[in-house]
Amino acid sequence: MTGAENSKPGSNPRESGSEGSNPRKSDKRLSTPLVLAVASAMICVGLIGFLWNRSAPETPRAPAPDEIEVLVDTSTPERAAESFLDAWRKRAHDVAAELTEGVAREAVEDRRRRDEALSAEERDLKRQLWDAMASERLRLRLDESERLDDGLALRGIAEGTFLDRPYERRMELVLVEREGGWRVRSFAFGEILTDLPPGLREE
Repeated sequence: MTGAENSKPGSNPRESGSEGSNPRKSDKRLSTPLVLAVASAMICVGLIGFLWNRSAPETPRAPAPDEIEVLVDTSTPERAAESFLDAWRKRAHDVAAELTEGVAREAVEDRRRRDEALSAEERDLKRQLWDAMASERLRLRLDESERLDDGLALRGIAEGTFLDRPYERRMELVLVEREGGWRVRSFAFGEILTDLPPGLREE
C-alpha cells in the first residue's frame, strides 16, 4: 500500500499535528483573567484619583464677619475689657458695638466704615494680616483700677502674640455697669512695648 493510499480523504499533511506547533498561527487574544486584572487595575487608579481630588485641601477662605467667634463675658470689668479687645482685634464689628457705648461705640463704627471703604483687593490683602493678628486672644494685665463717679477706669498692658512673637501694648479703658453686664465707654491705645514693624502699628 502506497503512502498516497494511507492518506485519508480530505486530510492535509500540512495541518497534521497540534495548532500550537505552527508559530504563524499563535493565538494573540488576551486571556479572560488577564483582561479582568487590567480592568480592575484601571478602576483602582480612577478611584484613587477621585479620592485624592476630594481630599485635597481647599484654598483657605477668610471668615465672614458673622463667622468670627468671640468669647464674650461681661460679668466683670476685666472680662468685659478682654472681650472687647478680642472683638476689636478680630474686627468683629457687630460684637464690638454691642460691648461699647458713647465714644467707644463711635470708634467701632468709624473703623467699620473704613474697612468697608476698602476695595476687594485691599480687603483680601489686609484680611491676611488681620487673621494673623487675631490668632490669639489678648489678655489684659491690670496695673491699676480707679473708681470714677460713673464708672471704672482700668489701666494695664494688653498682651498676647503676633506672628509667634510677644506683643504688649499699654491700654486704658473706662467701663460702666449696665443691665446685663459691663460695657466699654472709652478706650485709648498707648505705647507698644514690643518690636513691631511701623506699618502694623495702626492696625
